[in-house]
Amino acid sequence: MTSNGLAVFPWECRDKEDQARFTYHHPLRRTNQALTEENMKLKRILRENGISWSPVAQAHMKHRDPNMRKTRSSKFAHELGRPSLPTEVILRILKLAMKSPYPIVDPLSPLTSEHLSDLEKARGNQIAIHFLATCKALYTEGTRYLWECNQFVFTTPQALRNFAELSPRFRSNISHVNLRIVARYYDDQRRRHKLDRCYHADLKKDQLLKVQLRPKETPLVRGGFRCYTWTQIVDFLAALRAPYDPSYRDKKNPRPRLLPSLTSLRLDLVNFSDTLLPFSGSELHDIASHELGCTLNELQVTGMPFDDAGMKASAELSGMLKDEGLYLDGPPSFLAHARYLQPLAGIKWCARVIRAWKGSSTADSDYGEATDDEVDDHVAHFGGYHPRLGALPPAPAEEGHPPSSRDEESVIWKRVPASRDGDARSWVQFSRFSGYEITNSEWDTDEEGICPCCGESHPGSSFLDFMGDDEMAD
Repeated sequence: MTSNGLAVFPWECRDKEDQARFTYHHPLRRTNQALTEENMKLKRILRENGISWSPVAQAHMKHRDPNMRKTRSSKFAHELGRPSLPTEVILRILKLAMKSPYPIVDPLSPLTSEHLSDLEKARGNQIAIHFLATCKALYTEGTRYLWECNQFVFTTPQALRNFAELSPRFRSNISHVNLRIVARYYDDQRRRHKLDRCYHADLKKDQLLKVQLRPKETPLVRGGFRCYTWTQIVDFLAALRAPYDPSYRDKKNPRPRLLPSLTSLRLDLVNFSDTLLPFSGSELHDIASHELGCTLNELQVTGMPFDDAGMKASAELSGMLKDEGLYLDGPPSFLAHARYLQPLAGIKWCARVIRAWKGSSTADSDYGEATDDEVDDHVAHFGGYHPRLGALPPAPAEEGHPPSSRDEESVIWKRVPASRDGDARSWVQFSRFSGYEITNSEWDTDEEGICPCCGESHPGSSFLDFMGDDEMAD
């Protein structure tokens, strides 16, 4: 909503100015990489022939010269009789030094300051990266610890694409990443647009949206108020595609994706308005339900708009989950201001299991004695029927859950995070029919279509949910 009270709704697009800037910087990055590789080759040739290229290299080569007389200052600790640490202890110290207590933001890419909170900006370096420069052995082991022991957050599609520069042997072991997707708005007129205070319970008034001013073009070029939201999600997911590898020679199998072992994904949607955004296009369905369809065991989404456009996008994104996968929906994690992100409180996830229904042929199920027509009527009324696709293996069952007071064939157990930003998890049972959490063992099946988070029939059980099921079946 603008300052004068008139509603102006944006249309979805990629901004030409941003795209032009990214295109300008990308060739420079590749050229710089080629020059760096050439420089390293020349240094290796000089080093192999005993030629120094700097005072530091000359001192290092003299230190390692076997013909040079050794002084006490040039001897190792064990040569002087001093105590030295065992290799196992050194590696343990190295592992602790390479592990950050917080997720690493945009690795291998420059940081975008407006996509960070003030607390994240003040943290500084969280790992002792200089350990890697001490010797080749510590570099090899430390590099492996760096990519195995840390969590990563990406705030731009370009940062995620740049991650392809990392060796596949390190990328192949990463199973979880966080994508922080900050909505971008543009306008060719000086108008004030606001984010409604219903965006989060912490907000006491409407918030001014950060809108980037763009020059007004000819009437043939569509301008006005526009946004980069759903298409930005598409660009993030497209960055997960298989990067080009000239050394890959297998003609029968496709190249592995950017993160082949990715099973859990978190999307933090920032400034995605509940009242302004248009519906997502076919691109989101194509990449989420087809290219990356049935690849995740768990999908966490914060800040998804609670309107028809948001419910449609949520249905599209759930296509990334395997049968019986866990979908977690939570309140927004951040509010984007002009120069920083404001963290927002959040306690509990609203969880549901995707496509957990096994069919009505089981005699012991809740609908074992019901006819097909009765089940169809129940499905049409509540919209809770989500049969499994069966094209790919379902999400692996989690073992060790407590016994259920209901029929084991009618429920499915999942370990759900106890809070939005915490690591602790607890066992929760879900109805295979509706996919939602069962909070009371005395519930009747007719009430399983009610969302446990809001206490009402979920908007997902409307025409949009039915349309999403039809697209998934296609």
